[in-house]
Amino acid sequence: MKRSLLLGALLGGVVAFLWSWVSWDVLPWHENQMSSFQDEDIVGRAIMDHAPQSGMYFYPAGGAQPGMSHEQRKAAQAVAMEKMKQGPIMFAGVKREPFGSFGEGMLKQLLGQIVAAFLLTWLLLETRGGLSYWRRVQFLATVGLAASVICDWPNWVWWSFSGGYTMVQTIDSAVTWLLAGLVIAAVAKPGLRDAPRARAF
Repeated sequence: MKRSLLLGALLGGVVAFLWSWVSWDVLPWHENQMSSFQDEDIVGRAIMDHAPQSGMYFYPAGGAQPGMSHEQRKAAQAVAMEKMKQGPIMFAGVKREPFGSFGEGMLKQLLGQIVAAFLLTWLLLETRGGLSYWRRVQFLATVGLAASVICDWPNWVWWSFSGGYTMVQTIDSAVTWLLAGLVIAAVAKPGLRDAPRARAF
């Protein structure tokens, strides 16, 4: 099992990483779902002037601040709801510092994919009944699809992420773990010995 976990994590992670590179750097489908501000320099200066630190920002926040009482927070939320009815709405991650090393970012992405592949390999090895190769691949692709539904769809519901962007993310996640699943399923084979025992009634 340890060998299967290691091989599934490394090989599956590398395949997922390579597909992610193709998906984001070669194919246009992610980029086609993005819009640009009319004057990025003005927007950039506004962000630097009004976002005092790096982090997650939501507009309209309604003036909610840490340390507010329950009544103050409810009043701030009511103000935010009124502004949301009128628009605009923005949910954004702001990094005031320069991006840094692109190579470091790629390394973190690879490590993240390896960790994800490790978890999916472990999950597959916990299944029972001796699934066939293609059933194992199907299982992993379905988990990738479910992960996107869990993580990406709430952004569409609550934070105004576009339907096109959300659909691309969902398809991309399913394809990522379908391709990685072709490799993981070849090295991770749950045994029949794990089949459930017959119950005595």
